[in-house]
Amino acid sequence: MIPRENTNKEEFLAHALEESEIKFRTLTESAAVGIFLYRERFLYVNPAFERITGYSRKELEKLYLWDIVHPDFKDLVRERVLARLRGESPPPHYEVKIITKEGQEKWLEVTAATFQKEGQIVGIGTAIDITKQKKFAQKLEETLAQYQAILNAFEGLIYAVSEDFKIHFANHKCQARTSRELKGETCYKSLYGLGSPCPWCCLQEVLSGRSVQKEVYIPSEGRWYHMVGTPLRYPSGGNYALYLLMDITEQKKAQEELVRATKLESLALLAGGIAHDFNNFLMAILGNLSLLRFKARLSPKEEKLLRQTEKACLKAQGLTKQLLTFAKGGAPIKKAAPLEELLRETISFCLRGSHVDWELRMDEDLFLVEIDTTQFGQVISNLVINAKQAMPEGGRLWVQAKNLVLEEQRGPLAPGKYVELSFRDEGCGIPKKYLSKIFDPYFTTKEEGSGLGLAICYSIIKRHGGHIEVESEEDKGTTFRIYLPASEKELPEAPQLIQREIFKAKAVSWSLTTKRSCERP
Repeated sequence: MIPRENTNKEEFLAHALEESEIKFRTLTESAAVGIFLYRERFLYVNPAFERITGYSRKELEKLYLWDIVHPDFKDLVRERVLARLRGESPPPHYEVKIITKEGQEKWLEVTAATFQKEGQIVGIGTAIDITKQKKFAQKLEETLAQYQAILNAFEGLIYAVSEDFKIHFANHKCQARTSRELKGETCYKSLYGLGSPCPWCCLQEVLSGRSVQKEVYIPSEGRWYHMVGTPLRYPSGGNYALYLLMDITEQKKAQEELVRATKLESLALLAGGIAHDFNNFLMAILGNLSLLRFKARLSPKEEKLLRQTEKACLKAQGLTKQLLTFAKGGAPIKKAAPLEELLRETISFCLRGSHVDWELRMDEDLFLVEIDTTQFGQVISNLVINAKQAMPEGGRLWVQAKNLVLEEQRGPLAPGKYVELSFRDEGCGIPKKYLSKIFDPYFTTKEEGSGLGLAICYSIIKRHGGHIEVESEEDKGTTFRIYLPASEKELPEAPQLIQREIFKAKAVSWSLTTKRSCERP
């Protein structure tokens, strides 16, 4: 006979269990998240889980958990389910992709646990459909990747700065300027090496809501940039200045070349007309002076005055010839020619009797160029004489000719093959303030200079389809570089060439002076 108190206890426990199951079902049936019980197969699923998977409860009770899982995650789910049923503790939270009854792929955020029921381990899990969040996150990731690719593909600098000059983000072009991570760094220090805000800084103006565009010159780089500053405001409250800087140095050079060429063309027309008429007047004057000497009996004093007059007229006539060369010069009669012999003979002739030593270097298999040897010889002469005048106490002139292949536009030079010819001296250099005027006609710093030598060089090089530029530093020297388009033609008959290593010539003295003081055209 069973004691009544034991019977009451069992009835109480049975009633409590029934109430617990009713509460569990009430909660799970009304829950918005999917809930399921399992061993290896599903034991129970709530309506939310049915809606998520598309399967009915009866259909799911015939399936293993991993039967509805995407192939990419099937092994993972099987391993964790079996491990949990063995009493192990695999990670309780994970994201998994399933395939619904309709064949649709969905992402679920799963949380799993276990409990004991009738002496067996039973698994319980919740599943939240996060497919929309996943798609949104993927779309956001793709968008960010696209924006990042655009930022990094941009040829210039892109960076955002906060009101305290701290960099918020920067593209690869900016990052390439330093070995440190730029985020959080001070912009003017890390990007431009300055100790205080940049002279062109417009941070406060941009942060106030205005967009700014300007051209800025960065002295430490010697480069020009087109800068755009625009406000960048996040909905969450961040306020930044977004800067875009595009290198326009080559464009500026091309513009300067165009302005210079236009100015030279106008001056050439004017100079040509004046020089032609002036030369005719001089011819008449010189003719009359000769006639006067022939017919008149001149005293020694009068003869001296006549010679001085003739000398002044001849000097003026030389100037008119220079003007005519600058103004017209004639279309160059170009032919394919090697540069070595012309360089060697012209340099040697110009430096004969001076205290300047010279050195000539030539690339092996130097490209041929098409030149008018007479006109181009005048260019070489002018540059060599300039170098000699920059080193009155002696020095050295280095002349080099080498091949150059441009893959993209560089200033006025189109992509293609060129011969680069450089003349580098160790003279007194050209003051920086004069460099932009050096090829202007009539510009000179010499007392007796006409200011046409380099203008003529520029004019001749342009007629040859080339380009000339100058670099100089006071007390250190000057380098002129000429770029001539390479010719595809071949020489009719290849001349005997000397060995192209280093051709050196000694003018008069090997002694060099380290410190020189002179004026430079």
